[in-house]
Amino acid sequence: MKPTFWLGSHMKQSAAILVCSTAKENQAISKTREAAIINANREFHRQIAHKYDRYESCAADSRIQDSLERDLDKISVCLNQLDRVPRCLDCGGGTGNLTLKMCARGWSVTVVDISDEMLDLLRKKARAMGHSPVLVSSSIEEFLEAARDKYDLVSFSSVLHHLFSYASVVERAASRVRSGGFFYSNYDPVVPLRPRLTRAFDSLDIAFAKLVLDSRDVLPGIGRRIRKLFTPADPFLHRTVVTAGDIAEYHAKTGLDDRELLRILQRNRFTVIEHMRYAAGRTPAIRFFNRRLRLLENFKIIARRS
Repeated sequence: MKPTFWLGSHMKQSAAILVCSTAKENQAISKTREAAIINANREFHRQIAHKYDRYESCAADSRIQDSLERDLDKISVCLNQLDRVPRCLDCGGGTGNLTLKMCARGWSVTVVDISDEMLDLLRKKARAMGHSPVLVSSSIEEFLEAARDKYDLVSFSSVLHHLFSYASVVERAASRVRSGGFFYSNYDPVVPLRPRLTRAFDSLDIAFAKLVLDSRDVLPGIGRRIRKLFTPADPFLHRTVVTAGDIAEYHAKTGLDDRELLRILQRNRFTVIEHMRYAAGRTPAIRFFNRRLRLLENFKIIARRS
């Protein structure tokens, strides 16, 4: 009996060691992937910083700008009742698409972004408008890991699809919201119901946007597409990588599970004020057709911590 007992115990210990070892290996792989995506975002946004405000629809589309203003108006109804200046954290604030709207309302804003070039543009715009947000050059993951401050509003605008583990970032961001404060996220893609058709439609959308908004990049863009046809997939990142953008926009093609984010927020004592999906598109023509097709969809979430 003793040898049998010893063998059983030994096998259990070996299995536990194996599971622990596998978990550590998986964690190390995830960290390496996360670091690669952070570096890719730094390079990608260095390349596009000069044209971001006129090319990216989340910053250039007046319809979206009006939507952001309306959302902040809803949130301000509660924040303006505070007996102090509301404190806000704009994650991935970039050139100030949300930040400047918060500053215009008299709120105190901290902006964290991986791109020094984007933050430089924000600094100039804010100074010209008489605002002085706190600018932090850091990855969102590292900032939230070290953060101890609480905020009345934590926001993301067209950011979560750039992150390796968007769910864990939302979990950490939720913990930084004060009681009665808000979580706000907008302009990230949902998981497509028809992936192949959506991918084809997205390529058409990109082509139209290049022609209308960034004609200088049409031929280089075609060249990149051709290179992708002959480039094998990266076995570590599970995709074809030709430029930094192929990694930086990590979930742009596969989308985000917005319902998982709702569950995370509700688990952290948030009440969902608004959750909606809406037809997306970089140009008016594509948006017109997509309102009927609903192939490209983005989502937004406004939630308040109880």
